[in-house]
Amino acid sequence: MTMEAGSEPRLRLVGVDHPDARHLQEAQQAELGELFGFRGFALADPPQFRVPLGAFLVVYTDGEAIACGGICPLEALPRTAEVKRMFTVPAWRRRGIGVRVLRALEAEARALGYRSTALETGTVMHWAVALYSSQGYRQIPLYPPYLPSHHSTCLAKAL
Repeated sequence: MTMEAGSEPRLRLVGVDHPDARHLQEAQQAELGELFGFRGFALADPPQFRVPLGAFLVVYTDGEAIACGGICPLEALPRTAEVKRMFTVPAWRRRGIGVRVLRALEAEARALGYRSTALETGTVMHWAVALYSSQGYRQIPLYPPYLPSHHSTCLAKAL
């Protein structure tokens, strides 16, 4: 896929339960399931991803949903928004879309009054850790529900 004139990806706030958001989350969960060997999918809790608590973004190009991500409150860390469900469809990766989503989510978190963002990702997902590290995220201790996990790493960034 090439980006043609007029097909500049656009970010749009949507409900986490919007059909495009759900489709992207299902694709993300299927990919993670293959990587980590699990099955099943639970839709992210819609109230947690709505203003004034959070937000959910979908990236569109030519009407096609190509990436997503959301923020919701992280109860384990005060005034911290958790970045969740970051995903870009494979054909659109390595074009800076993930960085755009992350920066937009950070802006939403600031606007909602959060002081920091945090996230969990898999330790084997070196590409994800590299993306977040390049944007100023630093490793922090695991937070619930990831405390018993040997496959998780948690990262955070002050806003």
